[in-house]
Amino acid sequence: MKSQELRQAWIDFFVGKQHKLLPPASLVPHEMSTTLFTIAGMEQFVPVFLGEQPAPAPRAVTVQRCLRVAGAKSDIESVGRTGRHGTFLEMLGNFSFGDYYKREAIAWAWEFVTQVLHLDSARLYVTVHTGDDEAERIWIDEIGLDPARVSRFDEENFWTMGATGPCGPCTEIFYDTGSEHASGPQDTGPNAGDRYVELWNIVFQQYNRSSDGKLEELPCKAIDTGAGLERMLAVCNGVASMYQTDLFTDVVAAQPPVGRTALSAQEQTARRNIIADHMRAATFLINDGVYPSNTDRGFVLRFLIRRAIRNGKLLGYPDGFLASLVGAVVRSLETGYPELRESEERIASALRHEEQIFDRTLERGVAMLDRLLDDALRSGTRSIGGEQAFALHDTYGFPLELTREVAAERGVAVDVVAFDRLMEEQRERARRDAAAKRDVVALADLPATRSEFTGYDEGLESDGRVLAILKGGVLTGSLGAREEGTLVLDRTSFYAERGGQIGDRGTITTAGSGQAASTSSVQARFDVRDTQYMGEAIAHHGITVEGRITVGDCVRTSVSPRWRREIRRHHTSAHLLQRALKDVLGEEVNQAGSWVGIDRMRFDFRWPEGALSNEQKRAVAHRVNEMIRDDSHLVTRVLPLEEAKKTGAIWMAGENYGEMIRVVTAGPSIEFCGGTHSHSTGELGMFVILSEFSIGSGIRRIESCVSEAAEEYLGKQSDLIGSLSASLAASPEELRERVERIQRDVKDLQTSLGQLRARLAATEAESYVEKAERRGERAFVGAVVHEANAEALRHLGNAIRSRLRSGVVALAGIDNGSVSLLVTASDDLVRTGVHAGNLVKLAAPLVCGKGGGQAAQAQGGGSDAAGADAAVRAIRNAVLA
Repeated sequence: MKSQELRQAWIDFFVGKQHKLLPPASLVPHEMSTTLFTIAGMEQFVPVFLGEQPAPAPRAVTVQRCLRVAGAKSDIESVGRTGRHGTFLEMLGNFSFGDYYKREAIAWAWEFVTQVLHLDSARLYVTVHTGDDEAERIWIDEIGLDPARVSRFDEENFWTMGATGPCGPCTEIFYDTGSEHASGPQDTGPNAGDRYVELWNIVFQQYNRSSDGKLEELPCKAIDTGAGLERMLAVCNGVASMYQTDLFTDVVAAQPPVGRTALSAQEQTARRNIIADHMRAATFLINDGVYPSNTDRGFVLRFLIRRAIRNGKLLGYPDGFLASLVGAVVRSLETGYPELRESEERIASALRHEEQIFDRTLERGVAMLDRLLDDALRSGTRSIGGEQAFALHDTYGFPLELTREVAAERGVAVDVVAFDRLMEEQRERARRDAAAKRDVVALADLPATRSEFTGYDEGLESDGRVLAILKGGVLTGSLGAREEGTLVLDRTSFYAERGGQIGDRGTITTAGSGQAASTSSVQARFDVRDTQYMGEAIAHHGITVEGRITVGDCVRTSVSPRWRREIRRHHTSAHLLQRALKDVLGEEVNQAGSWVGIDRMRFDFRWPEGALSNEQKRAVAHRVNEMIRDDSHLVTRVLPLEEAKKTGAIWMAGENYGEMIRVVTAGPSIEFCGGTHSHSTGELGMFVILSEFSIGSGIRRIESCVSEAAEEYLGKQSDLIGSLSASLAASPEELRERVERIQRDVKDLQTSLGQLRARLAATEAESYVEKAERRGERAFVGAVVHEANAEALRHLGNAIRSRLRSGVVALAGIDNGSVSLLVTASDDLVRTGVHAGNLVKLAAPLVCGKGGGQAAQAQGGGSDAAGADAAVRAIRNAVLA
C-alpha cells in the first residue's frame, strides 16, 4: 500500500461516516498555543474543546502534519535508528464535538483496521485506562475481543498535550509484529518493548487541566483520534520500519552515493534515514513560513538542517547536497499536499542559503570543537564546559544538541547546566516579550470569547454590549472614572492587532446622544488606547474618562478617524510594496513579516542577495508610486480557501487561514488579507522609502511612509536641504560637490594635523627620554599626557620608542575625561619575559577600563581619569621591580 492510498482510505472512510473533511493546520500553531509546533491533530481544535469557539462541524476528519523535536513526545537520538521514531509525522484524525462518543469511536476504529486495512484481528491488542470500565466492556462485549488481549494502564492511557489543556483517558490499538521483533523475553504485550506497535489512539477528551494541575470537566465530551500514518503504513506493508515505506525510500534513494566514510554499513543506513527525516521536516517548516534563525522555531529548523548537513559530510556527500533533495520530498508528499509544488523553489533556495552559511562556519566550528574534545580527553576530564559550548553556539551557530551529539561520539560530556544558565537571559527576554502579548486571565473564565468585528461593513462606529471587564487582569463588574482596564464586547468597530497591523484607538461610550441604551444611570466614556485579541475575543485596553461602565452595558464604539485612515493607507502600501519588490527583484521575493503603524510601515522580505542598490530602491519606490498614481479602486472578495488560492493571490506561508478568505485586489496586487485598507490606491498620495537594511540572515527590512507622514517627511527634507544650501552658499544641485570638497579639505587638514602632531611628539620625546628611569639593564619611560587621544598617544609613543633602544614606554592620555593607555616594550625585554599586554591588563582596572595586546605593544582605555597616575605607577613598579 502506498502512502497516498492510506491517506485517501482514511478520508473516504470517515467522510462516509458523515465526518466533514477539514484542511490541516500549519506546523506553526495559534499564537495562544502552549507548544512551539503543532504536535497533534487535535491542537487546532483546543478552543473548540474548551468551549471558546463553536465546532466547525459535529464530526470532522483530518490528516494533520506534526513536528515533535523536544519534550516527552520526541526522542531525537532515536530518529533514523529505530523503525518508529521521526521528527515529522502525519497524524490521521477523526473527531466528535459532543456528537458520538466511546461506542461509535471504538467500533469504527475496529472496522477500519480489520475491514479496510484487512489486518489480522488475531494480531491486534488493546489497552484502556485503569479506571475506564466502559471502554473495556465495549471492547469485550460489543467488539468481541478476547479479555486476554485487553490490558489496563494508568499514565500510558491518559493523554495530555502538555502541562495544561484538554486531556482524558484513552484506548489504544496495538499490532503484534512478531516475536522476531521483541526487545527481550519480557516483551509479551503492549508498552513492553518494540514488538507491539501502537496503531491507533482514541482519546476521550473530557477534562481541562488548569495551571494548578486541577482537572475540570469540559463543556462537552469529545472524541480525539490520533493514528500515525507512518507506523500504520509500515504495518500495512508488513515491514518492521517506517523507513522502508515510500514516504522515506524515495528520499533515501535520491541522496548522493556514499563517498569516503569510516561509518559501518549499519551507521550509513541510520545516517541516510536521519537525513530523509530531517529533510521532510525542514521542507514542511519552510513551506509553513519558518526560516532558519537563532531563536524559537527558526532555531529548531536550523538545528535539523545542520544536523542533516553534518550527517551528509560523515557519509562523504558533496557540498550543497541538501537542496537537491527537495524535489524528492515534494514528489513523495505532493499528492497529499499539492501546495508543496508551488513552494519547491522557495524551499530549495532557503536550504541552499543555509547550507552556504553553515559551510562557511562549519570548518572553523568543527576545528574548535575538535580541539575542545582533544583537550577534554588529554586532560582526563572528558567534559566540555558550558561556556565553551555556548561559544560554539554563539559564534559558529552550533546548536547545543549538535555539540552534545558530536561529543558523545567521542565519549565526552557537555556541561548543559552552565550552558542553560548563559542562555537564560535571552530566554527570559523572549518570555517577557511573549507574556506582554497575552492576558493573565484564562480565556475560559470569560463569559464569551468571540467578538464580531464590524469595521468591514459598518465603518468607524458600531453598537455593542459589554461582555466582560478586566482590571489588573482580574474580572470585575465595572470600571469607574480614571480607572484603567479592559473591555470585552460582543460587537466592535475597533480592529484588534493582527497580521502586523496595530490595534485601533478611539472611544467607547454608554447612553447619551440617543446612541444606545445602557444599564448605567449616567453616561460614561472610555478612551481606548490599544486593541488586542484574547483568543477570539477583542479586548479594548484603556481608561474610563468619566462615568462608570458596567458589564451588560450597551455601548457605542467610535474609532479615531485619523488613526484608522492613516493605518489603512500604510497597510495598503505594504501590498503595493510587495508587488513592486516582486516586479523589480523577481518573484522569489517573499514577505517575512510586517508592521503597520499610523506614520510608517515596516516590511520584511527574504532576499539573499544582500543590500538593495540605490538603483533598485529607486525602481521599487517608482513602481509603488506608479500604482498609487493609477488610483485603482480596491476590491475585496470573500472566497472559500481553495477558490481564493486560484485567484493567484499572494499569501503568507505558515498562516492558519480559515475556510473563508478575504482576497484584496489593489491594481496588480492581489493578496489574502484581513486588515483594513484604503478605498483606492490614489489615497496614499506618495510613497517614500525611509531606510533599507538587514535584520537577519537573508532577510531585509524596508521602512517607508505614505500620506500625511510622507508629506511631513518630504517637507522636513526640503527644509534641511534649504538650510544646508543657505549655510554652504550653494544651490541644491551643487550640494553634493560642495560637501565632497569640504570632506577633501577636512582630510587634508587632518593629514597636516597628524604631521604637526608627529613633529611635536618628536620634540617632546627627547625630554621624556631624558627623564627615563633606569634600574639595572631596564629603562622605563612613563607619563600622563593631558589633552591627548589615542592617536596623539600613538604618535608620541612611536617617537619615544625610536629614541629609546631598550626599555618600556607607558603612556596614559586624558581626553574629555576618558583615558587611553599605550604600552610598548623593546625586543630585548620581550625576550626576558616582559609582556606589554599583561602590563595593560594590570593597569586598566585602575582607570575603570580594560585592554590588552601583544608582548611588544598593547592598548587599553578607561573612563576614570583620576586613576591615570596610579595606572602608570603600577606599570612602572612591575617593570622595575
